[in-house]
Amino acid sequence: MRLLLILAAAIILAIAQSPCQSPPLWQGKIIEFDPSQAFARRSDIFYDQANLRIAIYDDISYQGRETYTFDLFFFAKAKYYSLNLQTQACTIGPLNDPFPVIGVPPGSNLTGQYYIGVTGVPNDYVLVNRYEDYNGNYYGSWTALGCAPVSAFINTTKYGNVFYNFFDIQLGLDPNIFTIPKQCA
Repeated sequence: MRLLLILAAAIILAIAQSPCQSPPLWQGKIIEFDPSQAFARRSDIFYDQANLRIAIYDDISYQGRETYTFDLFFFAKAKYYSLNLQTQACTIGPLNDPFPVIGVPPGSNLTGQYYIGVTGVPNDYVLVNRYEDYNGNYYGSWTALGCAPVSAFINTTKYGNVFYNFFDIQLGLDPNIFTIPKQCA
């Protein structure tokens, strides 16, 4: 009996610490920044993991200049469209990057839980799980319920350290967001 209780506790602990599955279809907002480069990006993102596509409205501030774009990334077709919303100029090009899975990466370790918001006020906080690898390449937080992204820090060889904040996540999206703009036809 004691062995069964220990085994049951071990299974429950393993399940509680296993990475959650993020929603495959959602929309929300992202803030990305790099103070060392005077770079900030505020984006509306539309994420469709099932069809390997992402749409993004970007407001980019880089060294005092503002740029507004609408970008479509079709990873299955290896093609992207970028419409400058100020000039209406469209750039079309090949897409060689793999689809970015915005979820808890495989092999992640649950390193803690914490609340965002005020825990003393009813319904004014959310419990998040923090996952990371032990190589220092990434860490991130996802909601404990629903596994929605909250924040991520990624150390890349191409861009260095990148930090993202996610918010206003809503499940589902309007598939018409993936319509190629007439300026790109």
